Amino acid sequence: MHPIPLLADFREPLLMARLNGHRLMLVVAMSQEQGIAQAQELTRASSSCLWIDVIKNDQILYTNHQYISSDQANQFLGTCNQYVVYNAHSGFNANAFCGFSGTVSAGGVLVLLTPDTHQWHSNFDTQLKNYGQLASNAHSYFIQWWQLQWQSHDAVYVLQSQVYGHNDQLKSDIWQPLSDLTQTSMRFEPTAQQQGIIDQLITVYDRQTPMVFTIDAHRGRGKSSCLGWLIKAISKNARHEQIHNSIIVTAPSKRALGAMIHTAAPQKINFYALDTLLKMRPEGGMLIVDEAASVPLSQLKKLIDYYDLVVLSSTQDGYEGSGQGYRLKLPHIINDLGRACKVMKLTQPMRWQTNDPLEEFIRSSFLCDVKTPNVGKKLPYDSKQLPNYCQVTGQQLAYDNNLLRQVYALLMLAHYQTTPQDLRILLDHPEHKIHLCYVGSQLAGLAWVACEGGLDSELAQQITLGTRRIQGHLLAQILAQQASFSNACQMHSWRIQRLVVLPSLQGKGLGSALLQQIYSLAKQSHVDFVGASFSASNDTLRFWRTNNFLPAWLGIRADAATGLNSVQVIRPISDAATQMTKDLSYHLQGYLNFGKDIWFGSVNSQTWQDLHWADLPTVTIDHQRQQQQKLLRILAQGLAGFSGPLYLLHRQLADKKRKKIVMNAAQNNTHKGLQREVRQLAALILESSSVE
Repeated sequence: MHPIPLLADFREPLLMARLNGHRLMLVVAMSQEQGIAQAQELTRASSSCLWIDVIKNDQILYTNHQYISSDQANQFLGTCNQYVVYNAHSGFNANAFCGFSGTVSAGGVLVLLTPDTHQWHSNFDTQLKNYGQLASNAHSYFIQWWQLQWQSHDAVYVLQSQVYGHNDQLKSDIWQPLSDLTQTSMRFEPTAQQQGIIDQLITVYDRQTPMVFTIDAHRGRGKSSCLGWLIKAISKNARHEQIHNSIIVTAPSKRALGAMIHTAAPQKINFYALDTLLKMRPEGGMLIVDEAASVPLSQLKKLIDYYDLVVLSSTQDGYEGSGQGYRLKLPHIINDLGRACKVMKLTQPMRWQTNDPLEEFIRSSFLCDVKTPNVGKKLPYDSKQLPNYCQVTGQQLAYDNNLLRQVYALLMLAHYQTTPQDLRILLDHPEHKIHLCYVGSQLAGLAWVACEGGLDSELAQQITLGTRRIQGHLLAQILAQQASFSNACQMHSWRIQRLVVLPSLQGKGLGSALLQQIYSLAKQSHVDFVGASFSASNDTLRFWRTNNFLPAWLGIRADAATGLNSVQVIRPISDAATQMTKDLSYHLQGYLNFGKDIWFGSVNSQTWQDLHWADLPTVTIDHQRQQQQKLLRILAQGLAGFSGPLYLLHRQLADKKRKKIVMNAAQNNTHKGLQREVRQLAALILESSSVE
């Protein structure tokens, strides 16, 4: 890290970075107004600048610059910018920041606007507010930890606020703008690696070889540019288009295809939005899916199954889409479809030169490069040897960098969507804890547990009716909003959101032992129930069932990354939670049986069997009737929980016309008009008679 007193002191290192084709990060740590003014001076001669979370107003004169919010990150990952200015005064999303860093071209600067470095960790931003912290004692251990990572990186320059008076402005003669790099940052011909891939793909296109190709690379290696040159090369040969169908291109966002469009010119790319492509399925001699790791695996499976020659381009960095799910599950999908596959890699940077200091800083400081310990190594383990357990908080992890790296490596192994923002949640959320399992001195497994619930009855009812939704409390809110059980939000619960054991130690009971340990601690802490929410694969659901967790609900929509419906399981502790679990069991069975052919056609037979209770618990007829009346009342009055109670209404209606309305609403459950009709029918049933 290099502290600098004046912006002018940044000129020499930036010129040197430009000479080497490298990129830098400039932290402007001062008031928001001063920071924006400094960034304006730095970027005023550039025609390629992206401003994030900075409101454009009359004081910002650069109309040719782009101004977006951080939640638009996925739309701009394929763009190329000389400067990216990220305003972190109101919030800092690590995922978006890492993604935007990859759009900075050689000789460019990633500018980060923050409060004073000594105060930033206590800045009450939107993330800390969402995590339940209070403004009076706000503290980000993540920010505190990440600032320490700056110390060992040459890419980081920090401009502090102490050298300026309160209203001082940077004078124009202090910073002499550097020439615009927009025209010089783009390559006009492929690298040797890119040309090798282009030649191979032209050959298979000529032969129309049925195969799936995956192009994997870290961001900035020119995957999209490479595919643009491929399209251009094929289009130059008129014989290609006379013999074969054209090349089809799809991606999560056309906006991110700037590099492909640039290198394919003057040939226009034949782009289809994902939903349009899946619906129309036009004939094509080759299908290119750019940023494939951000496409739901269920959609990729359909495309691979339909098109003979498919090219999937994806980014290896651990902060985009469902990248881990893509890497772990895609090979199995391709194999199950009986398709041949070839992996192609790009390692040479295109947007910047090798050994780029900013790239190394982003990857190491956000732990994107941690190595999972002993994945392939067989560890000695005696089943009679009792594991050791301990519990750590985010604050403790922030002060133990070695343990944090071990924990984060296991978390990346545990879940296909682990991202840098998870690192912030892990260190900053006061209601999240990590339970560690050791075999001897080896960290063998862990569970990430979130404390949820404990909400007052009024808020719980608002959540159930759909008039409120709060950050966090995932399991409690699902059971309230979808299953219509408001008391799930009032009870205190622990949700196990990640559970992992080293692969070399799996199958030895360590995961089950860790679950039992957590259940015992929850019981001692007077928690009402322990639960989890996950994609309902056969193996995963069977594991939780074996450990006495009971299915409580099944989501209607498949997960974007896995293509599987999400299932919620709970293990009750208190008497109140035990009664709620009984009531949920009856509700779940009616909901599943009604929706089997409507919503759950993709759920396989083994999962379907594991979702049903072997024996329904005993409840009195009066209690069951009261519970059903409550569910119908929520259907009649609420804005959420629409699909869950439909089976009850359908059962009570004798008129075939009205039954058909309910069935139509079930099949089109987002249709507002049908929803209104169904709620009116539920109100009529409640007025006319009690539920049988």
